[in-house]
Formats: sequence, C-alpha cells, structure tokens
Amino acid sequence: MYYKKEKNVLVLGLNYDQLKYIKEVKKLGYKIYGVDKNKLAPGRKYCDFYLKSSYTKTKNILKFLNSKKFPKNSYFFTAASQIAFLSISKIANSLNENFIDQSIIDSCIDKSKMNKLFFKNKIPTPKTKIVYKKKNVKIDKSKEYFLKSDYGKSPLYCFHIKNGEIPNFPSKDDFFKKCFLLQEKIFGEHYRINYIKNKFFFFKKIDERTSYPIELKNKFSKIIKKKIVTFINLNKLKNFLIKFDLIINKDNWYIIDIGFDPPKRLENLAVYLGNNFYKSYVYNWLEGKDIFLNYKSNSFKNLIIKIRKNGKTKIIKN
Repeated sequence: MYYKKEKNVLVLGLNYDQLKYIKEVKKLGYKIYGVDKNKLAPGRKYCDFYLKSSYTKTKNILKFLNSKKFPKNSYFFTAASQIAFLSISKIANSLNENFIDQSIIDSCIDKSKMNKLFFKNKIPTPKTKIVYKKKNVKIDKSKEYFLKSDYGKSPLYCFHIKNGEIPNFPSKDDFFKKCFLLQEKIFGEHYRINYIKNKFFFFKKIDERTSYPIELKNKFSKIIKKKIVTFINLNKLKNFLIKFDLIINKDNWYIIDIGFDPPKRLENLAVYLGNNFYKSYVYNWLEGKDIFLNYKSNSFKNLIIKIRKNGKTKIIKN
C-alpha cells in the first residue's frame, strides 16, 4: 500500500456518496478530520477526528480544527456538493493554506457572478437579467425562459417559463441567497463537458437525465476547447475535475453552468469500463497524479447513460 507519513486532511461530507472516495484517502495513509451533520454517516469510522456539523458552518469547523491542532500544510478534500467545495475554500483561505482563492470558487458557484466571470474570459453565455422579486420579472410572453436561483443546483430552484407564467420564489436558504437569474432559452444541442488536465470528456444530452459519450467534432469544437483550457489556467483550476454545461446551435456556442462536485456520468462510465474512478479522483486531488482513463469518447457512443430521479446512474447498450 502506498503510504505517506504524517499527512493530514480535512474531509467535508462522510455519507454514502462520499464513502468510496474516503476509503481511497484512507488507503493513502492520511489522518482524516471528518465533518458531517449525520452522526451515523458511514465514512465516520474512517475518521481519526470527527465533527458533527453541517459543512456550511465554517466557523464551527475552524474551531474544531483549532481544538484538534490541525497541522499547517495539511490538505483539504470533498466529494460532496458544490457548497462543500465553497466551504473548503473558505476554511483553507482562513488558515492561509494553499488552495484555490475563495473569490474564484464563489464567482463560479454564484450564478449572479458566474456570467460576469465568463464574460471576462470571453466565453459566450445566454443574455441574463438579475431579479430580486417576482414582481420585477419582465418577460416577452411569446418567448421561453429559465429562471434560476443564484446558488441552486436542483430542479427545485430552476423554473422553465412558458406563456409568461412566473412561479413564486421559494424562501431564502443556502441555494437561494439573494436573487434569481432570468435567461432567455437557447435552442440547440446540449452537452456536458468534464475537463481534467487537458483531457476532455463530452456527453451529448438526449434530455436532462439521459446522455451518451461522444467525441465533439463541429465548427466550434476547437475554439470551445481552447477557451476552456484558457479559463481553467487563468483561474488556477487545473488541479481539479471541472464540469461545464454547453449548448451549441448553428449560430454560436454557450456555456450555461460550471460545476465542481464529482461528475456522475464520467464516474459511472469509468466503473462500467472497470476503472477505479474514485482512486483517480483522490490521487489527482491529494497526490497530484493524473491516472484518469484517457479514451476517445466516440468509442463508447453505443452506450446510453441514464441518471434516475433518486440519483442512481445506469449504463445500457443502445
């Protein structure tokens, strides 16, 4: 077993979705400082120190780390939601540790800032208006729109608007903090991009839950790849596996979202092909080693990837 002595890591999220990653972290010999609000989380037994807390409570986590004398030059890891990723950056920055700047993560996750960041990097996005109250939503009833909360990643925070019918805004929480964003619907083909260290994995969407792996080849593919690589490097994100949502039509291409949590499509494709995605993910993050499978997506275009409502993913042959 590969082992590094005296390596310490803060891990946010210890539940079943994170369990396989935590096991790989433990195999590498890291001392784990784990945080999860579920005291029965299965990953807890792999922790050397444990805090029962939501990972959004960064002040509580900092107190916990201080009480356990969390060493300098330690590591930070999460395979949970994007909110956990944002918390990790806040904690690392508070401890003056080497990690992505909190402002970059916040600008990517907060949709009210994300489009400005894309614009700054010359990446096309749909026209967007920021609205704070339902009564301030002004639309053309002959068009279709999407209304998305600033931190939302769930369909509960994204509304498809037809015929001018505006839904009631939900109560403010971690996923709706200040505003909603109104975007005119872009018609075209939808893709998910996973990017890691100059490797691109493209998935063409049949619908939001069904897709298949492809090799992107059209008149925009070279500029899309170039812009994404430049964006990753300029914003110091090259050590992470990043997700992008892409729309392409005959006139242009548009990036409509960015994500940091582990990609379900790529995870399940790797598992289907007999590769240890969880080991690859952990080695890339904590060890700086790229052991991700490198393949031509088009080789597996006969596979259909279906994400069920419960989050479970199934791969079937077309």
